[in-house]
Amino acid sequence: MMLTIETLFNDANIISAIINRVSQTRDDKIYWQQYLDFRRTTTRVFKDYIGSVTGVMAGSINSRYGEKPIRERRNIGSGYGEIAYLGDAYQISIDRLSELQDLIDKFNAAKPANQNTALNEIINFVYDDFRQVMLAAHKRMDLVVGSLLMTGSANVKNKDNRSDINTPDVLEIDLPFKFITPEAAVADKLISYLQAQINSLKPQYGAFQKMVMSRGTFVKYIVGSPELGDKFKMILGQREVMASAALVTSDLASQVFTGIGLPAIDIKEDYVEDQQGINHQVYADGRITLLRQDKIGYMRFHTPYEATDPIPGRAYTQSDGNMLISQYRDKNGRYLEYTAEWIPQISNPTRIVNFDLSLINAVQEG
Repeated sequence: MMLTIETLFNDANIISAIINRVSQTRDDKIYWQQYLDFRRTTTRVFKDYIGSVTGVMAGSINSRYGEKPIRERRNIGSGYGEIAYLGDAYQISIDRLSELQDLIDKFNAAKPANQNTALNEIINFVYDDFRQVMLAAHKRMDLVVGSLLMTGSANVKNKDNRSDINTPDVLEIDLPFKFITPEAAVADKLISYLQAQINSLKPQYGAFQKMVMSRGTFVKYIVGSPELGDKFKMILGQREVMASAALVTSDLASQVFTGIGLPAIDIKEDYVEDQQGINHQVYADGRITLLRQDKIGYMRFHTPYEATDPIPGRAYTQSDGNMLISQYRDKNGRYLEYTAEWIPQISNPTRIVNFDLSLINAVQEG
């Protein structure tokens, strides 16, 4: 078959092969998928349950002929969620298209037996273009979910323009976590404080599986705590040793924590580059979040309008979460564009506990 740049980008089989290659071999980890799974919503505004029944009240014991008491079903707190619109267009420059044309010419000149090899070269060349398009929405949601997880809120301005305070937020979410702010006086006894707080929370919140924190928080507040080395012993094989703050790893600290009834430590050290080329830490310092399990909700997605009313002249391909990927060209070059309608939905935020260490931090820095 004869191939041109136009037929390449309009061939659904070739584009699907490229998308499959990206999905199977991408090196970029999607962080939000540790906590959320995709779930469809049929409307852009949907009922959002911000609380749920986590336990069932004990049933009554009655006399043989006694009348059964009537109980009301326990209520579930609710609100509304609204889908966010995600999309960018990426230009493939004329120079890059010229390189692609050389590979297409090589494909067209090849014998049929060698065309598969030549086609793989084409797929490898445009792989990175599609990788950027397919991962952009995921990377945005990494920042949003990371912010929600560590602070209970997320704010996004158009084009990441955070310097202009008058620029309205295009996304603003606040979740009703239980926030605890330790007083500065517990700075040297933070581990004992966490232990006491978690024990007091158990009757209402249940057992927590892990405590999520950034590496900076771990080094400063856990490894740097006098209690870790002075008060807690660990069993390593048959030897009992004192913890040395200078030698403590996250695994070692988790052994100490689980040994005294605290959740295991989950350290995060992830970054995402924004549209201004600045790397942003996904998980905020100075915060510790308690989770009862990894999966805490859904990434709700809605089918974009373009799926039912496509723009004439564009070829569309669908990816995860009903993301639409299309391409078009003008006099300046060819463009790859994605459109997605997603929003994170934390299923039970009233059962998530967050420690804000800002008061302790202020004393340490002062």
